[in-house]
Amino acid sequence: MPELTFDHLRRLMRESGGVDEDVDLDGDILDRSFPDLGYDSLAVLEIGSRIEREYGIAVPDEAISEITTPRHLADFVRRKLTGAGHTDNSITIAAPYDLVWSMTNDVESWPELFSEYASVEILDRRAGSVRFRLTMHPDEDGNVWSWVSERTPDRRTGTVRAHRVETGPFAYMRIFWEYREVADGVRMRWVQDFRMKPSAPVDDYAMTDHLNRNTVVQMNRIKGIIEAAARS
Repeated sequence: MPELTFDHLRRLMRESGGVDEDVDLDGDILDRSFPDLGYDSLAVLEIGSRIEREYGIAVPDEAISEITTPRHLADFVRRKLTGAGHTDNSITIAAPYDLVWSMTNDVESWPELFSEYASVEILDRRAGSVRFRLTMHPDEDGNVWSWVSERTPDRRTGTVRAHRVETGPFAYMRIFWEYREVADGVRMRWVQDFRMKPSAPVDDYAMTDHLNRNTVVQMNRIKGIIEAAARS
């Protein structure tokens, strides 16, 4: 069964509700609300019906009522098709490629780069990979989360592959980073594929939503820090 790509979702949106003349569906629409894009609840239900027919999955009306953006809808369909969580986010950083690469792959500096990490402990370096322990700041309940990850950057291809060694509430967590030079700087993309354990406090869909929201926060923070460094 093929996945629901963003291009395919755009086609379904055009066929289901038309296109508002003030909206460029080929633009950056994934995190805009459906009403903002000119799609009322009936139009979104029609998109859900078309997905049911083309992909053979159930898209209940109550699920549609809780889906607010094209990205949320695509994530919902992927989860139904694969039985796992998936996120795909990117941002353009107006800075030289080498600076973006070096700052974001300097794992020791992550507590300054990311707002969520309190500390990093490097455990091992070998064969181009680094294994390290990440510890987060306490959450609202005072819990401190910590785990071991392994990360393998490849400067030649502009990619990084990582995974959690200590998975915690995840059955698995695999992460892919990609860097591409564009007209305005460097496009940095993060992809996360995971599955939650049955004992986890949240399911795949809830974690997908959390990761999408947090990734936007962290990416914008990193963008600001690197662009300030580039200016200086």
